[in-house]
Amino acid sequence: MPLNARLFIWFRLLFNCRFYYPIFTVFFLDIGLSIGEFAALNVVWAITIVLLEVPSGALADQFGRRPLIVFAGWLMVAEMAVLCLMPVGNHDAVLWLFVLNRILSGAAEAAASGADEALAYDSLPAAERPTLWPNLMAKLSRAMAIGFIISSVSGGFLYDHDKITAVMGWFGLAPLDRVWTMKIPLALNFLTGVACLLVTLRMVEPEPEEGQVAKSDDWRQEAKLAFARIWETGRWIWKTHAAFTLILLGVVFDSIIRLFLTVSSNFYRLVGITEAWYGIIGTVASLLGLATAGLMERMSTKGSLRGNFTWLALMAFVGLWFAAHPQPGFIGVALVVPIMLAMRFLQFFLSYYLNDIVDSGRRATALSFRGLTINLAYGIMTLLFGFQTQWLQHHLNLPADDNRVFATSLTWWPWWFLGTLAIALIWLRLRRPKGPAAAM
Repeated sequence: MPLNARLFIWFRLLFNCRFYYPIFTVFFLDIGLSIGEFAALNVVWAITIVLLEVPSGALADQFGRRPLIVFAGWLMVAEMAVLCLMPVGNHDAVLWLFVLNRILSGAAEAAASGADEALAYDSLPAAERPTLWPNLMAKLSRAMAIGFIISSVSGGFLYDHDKITAVMGWFGLAPLDRVWTMKIPLALNFLTGVACLLVTLRMVEPEPEEGQVAKSDDWRQEAKLAFARIWETGRWIWKTHAAFTLILLGVVFDSIIRLFLTVSSNFYRLVGITEAWYGIIGTVASLLGLATAGLMERMSTKGSLRGNFTWLALMAFVGLWFAAHPQPGFIGVALVVPIMLAMRFLQFFLSYYLNDIVDSGRRATALSFRGLTINLAYGIMTLLFGFQTQWLQHHLNLPADDNRVFATSLTWWPWWFLGTLAIALIWLRLRRPKGPAAAM
């Protein structure tokens, strides 16, 4: 396996396996922000990605993928430093530092999105990509599962103030204030950010493929070509039925699945699970991801796009249905496992099918369009979620932090998913080309 392919796995692992993910929503709330502010901050994050996603992909295709990935590494270090230095207790300062963090985080996501995958894919021998790429993605899925196990267990445990106090007492150390212990997962993520940056510095730019136009020394001309590539790639996606289908399905599935994963810690509270168990839940989900990596590879290489996405739709709907009708304790958590696994299958399928149909010269730009659309949809979904909870709070005459508001909001989600999926399928049917071009 080429060096870039191995480093790609390490980059994704360090960039995405974050120790604060198991307590993501509750950290926002515990630090003094409201669920409405939480939703607004995620909109800021999504808007940043929307503005930067496709330009960064075009720049990666024109100037090279490695510089964008290195920049993403620097941004990750900066975003984690902001969180570590946050003055807990000062609401206004916390809010504005979170705004800065969300902007830095969104910029990092945009810089990495498309560039890392394009660099890894183009580093593989061209003739062997159809078999090597799903194999590499399966290895990545296994590595990410192990990474999430480590980060979930340690993140959930380290956020539990009572357990940290007990451990420190066992070593004869004085207990730390809650203000400091809640930042331990953040400090660990700062260190993984530094490690991520070091990984990006070891990457190398792959050799240009035969037929690609050589780049000139005039950076202004190259920049113009990069932004012209945005328009050209957008037109290609719009006119190419297979590419448009994948992008649209990605929007429908990712937006609702990711919204649930974002607020999953609040769901755990709803069914009566304490913070100390969040990491264990993440571990079980990661073990299931580890066990299904081979299945994802086989389904991608041997199954059809229609069959795979039908399976994915069933997984998502079942998970959302049980989230809308939560059962107490770990039974309630077990019943939403399908939606946790659905995100892994979705990412695998989108990567496999989209890389297979796009050429190297526009790969990072096309992958960035994928990132742009799904992050824009996620931002809109987060905003709608904020409006929904505000309306329900007023309609039910309940305080904002009452979990009955959140529980009621979940009852809408399965039907939203079915409705948006039906609209997407009707649209695809109406614009489907006739003849050989219609084949997927």
